[in-house]
Amino acid sequence: MSGFADLLLIQFEQNAFVADFLTNQLGLTALFASAYKPDDVVIHDVALTSIPETQFEMPAFETVRVRGMNEQIMPSPERVKVDRDYHRRGRLAWVDVYLDVLLGTKVESQQMPLDKITAQDLLTMLGPVNTLSDLRNKLGTMYTPSIVDAFFEKLRINTIEDFTSQPGLFLKFIYKQPAPFNPADPKNARTFRINVCVQIQPELKVAEALQSAKLCRSIMENERQHTEQFDGGDVSTPFSFVTVFQDSLVVNNAIGTLTAAQARTGIKQLFTNEGMFAHFA
Repeated sequence: MSGFADLLLIQFEQNAFVADFLTNQLGLTALFASAYKPDDVVIHDVALTSIPETQFEMPAFETVRVRGMNEQIMPSPERVKVDRDYHRRGRLAWVDVYLDVLLGTKVESQQMPLDKITAQDLLTMLGPVNTLSDLRNKLGTMYTPSIVDAFFEKLRINTIEDFTSQPGLFLKFIYKQPAPFNPADPKNARTFRINVCVQIQPELKVAEALQSAKLCRSIMENERQHTEQFDGGDVSTPFSFVTVFQDSLVVNNAIGTLTAAQARTGIKQLFTNEGMFAHFA
């Protein structure tokens, strides 16, 4: 490791530095978005609650898995299923700094409770239909083309008689508006875990840095147990990766003919497109 990387490791031992790195440099909202994808909730007031665990130079070992069949023809036919795991025998990647981060948030539910369901005869709803084209057009004002196609296929409609001979209902689900959001309600307070993995790159080798981060993330996702769940959305990734480059190396023409500002923007966007962070220190 270079002096730059060693200095960063020492700085990550300081609580104030870590809090500033997460809160002001990366941004807690961006960190949350890297790990979780809200569906029917809105996240408010993201705050750093605590960092229960910090590890330095954490190895990530890949497991070699063998799956297949061994066959024997002589002296008698025989087939044996092979299913073996060789732990810590695959590739090795390193997480320079691992941070177990807890974020406190206020969660506003967007779920609308069901109020009532109304039912109406579908034939009455559509009005007179004389041809299959007419039927498709009228259904097309209510549903997307894919749903109309599925409707015809599922009910095996090849003629108008096929449709009119089958009783059908048009169901309308009416929902209530969500309750007003109350940030003081304890039920709206939730804590989320973000596993932040930092890799320090003392050289400006962007392709190698991205390869290292993606390999390490892949190994971590497959080898390290994680139990993150999101009631109200999806977990994008259980491990948020941050690659830190030495800012003094990003100068004009360091990467082709790009200016320093263009290089920083391009590198950050490249890592963002891969669901990761690029940071300059």
